Amino acid sequence: MDAALVGGCAVAGLTAGLILDEVAAHIAPARPRSEVAEPAAASAQSAVAAIAPGEPVVAVRPVPGPPKAAERVAVSLVAALAFALAAARLGAQPELAAYCALFGGLVAVSVADLRVGLVPRVLLYPTFALMAAGLVAAAAVDERWRPLEHAAIGGAGAFVVFFALWWCYPRGIGFGDVRLAGVLGAGLGWIGFGALYIGFAAAFLLGVVLGLVLMLRHGTGRKTRLAFGPPLALGATIGVLWGTWLVHAWTTHP
Repeated sequence: MDAALVGGCAVAGLTAGLILDEVAAHIAPARPRSEVAEPAAASAQSAVAAIAPGEPVVAVRPVPGPPKAAERVAVSLVAALAFALAAARLGAQPELAAYCALFGGLVAVSVADLRVGLVPRVLLYPTFALMAAGLVAAAAVDERWRPLEHAAIGGAGAFVVFFALWWCYPRGIGFGDVRLAGVLGAGLGWIGFGALYIGFAAAFLLGVVLGLVLMLRHGTGRKTRLAFGPPLALGATIGVLWGTWLVHAWTTHP
């Protein structure tokens, strides 16, 4: 392990976290679909749009305030840890820059999803562009085109699967999660299809656990709303960092 590389990446992540948290704080809240609801129930959801009698009630998520100091510190530390782990896992490899870009984007997307219930394209598309450019450059430097092919397959496959889930049950998954799955599939596919499987399996497992915790805490049952962006991001991070090792441990276990 190159301590200087890990330390440098940690400092870069710390700085990136401060910037990305500020950027994520300026994302506008999601605009949910119109729903017919009782006025009392709608007011419990926070703000309610002004409507004429008899028209559908549209629950509007309140605009959160500016990030507090504790949030800024937490986001910066998470980004620093992610960058440092990427450096420890990959070493001085050409694709390290691509995965630092991916991890930074995932931190920003997770913050936005937690704050306003949205996986914003304004954060996701630049993340994908930077990661893709980094992976293409890494493939060109080492003349290793097979991982790039796997990344394309993983991204397309993940997008198609999540698109099908969204098509069948649009109330259970947002289209932002579909886009995010495509980006994560590409990043995981470069590592390997085993990492791809581990990343999404971990994401769904984390989502189920978090959903159960929220259901028990708020007593909202199946109506519990879950921001799926953070579980997807954390699951993909597990897949990138330890997916290959977990698959190997699983397949070689007696």
